[in-house]
Amino acid sequence: MSRPPSPFMSVLSRHGLLPATVGSLLAVDLLAVRLDWSERASFAFLAWNLFLAWAPYTLALLARVLMVRGLDRPWLLGPLALGWLALFPNAPYLVTDFIHLRQRPVVPLWFDAALLALFASIGWMLGLLSLEVWKRWLEERWGRTAAWTFVAVTSLLCGYGIYLGRVERWNSWDVLAEPGRLLAAMASHVREPLAHPGLSRVTVLFALLLPLSYAGYEALVARLRRH
Repeated sequence: MSRPPSPFMSVLSRHGLLPATVGSLLAVDLLAVRLDWSERASFAFLAWNLFLAWAPYTLALLARVLMVRGLDRPWLLGPLALGWLALFPNAPYLVTDFIHLRQRPVVPLWFDAALLALFASIGWMLGLLSLEVWKRWLEERWGRTAAWTFVAVTSLLCGYGIYLGRVERWNSWDVLAEPGRLLAAMASHVREPLAHPGLSRVTVLFALLLPLSYAGYEALVARLRRH
């Protein structure tokens, strides 16, 4: 008689580790082809951005293992949740790397478009997979309304985080490295939101796209599990 899978392996299989890993390896391989083809460092930053996109997904998997083992204590999940929330914008942030798409020497534009699309899709997938962990846990304890409220608020904060990273060029580690300057910048956004071009547009755009795409993802997963 076969042994049941361990909680750790069960979590990994149910939360997309295999497609996330295969997709990431494919993206990195394609990037390596591009770097060798062009003999330039263009788009090398995508590897680092993908690494950062894995950070919230990894924290979410660790949190899910604790949940499955019945170790979902506030003092254990709290730091993971805060770390995840701070790093979560790094996953959908990869979509904004399309800003770098333009005709460059040697490599055709269609290749670069495909490369950026692959990295963006993997980043978005990692974001949805990590969001699912927390949404599912909240739904099991406080119901769908609380869980979807969490998705909405998280998406809004994520949109704002993407604005901070893409437009104002803040990094995730600035939360610890330069908290004073970061808080001052955030305070200025609250006081004078119209004085910061793109603040409302970027924030609202991702605040809408994330819940909509997550709803589609959840519906697809539910349908697949019924068959």
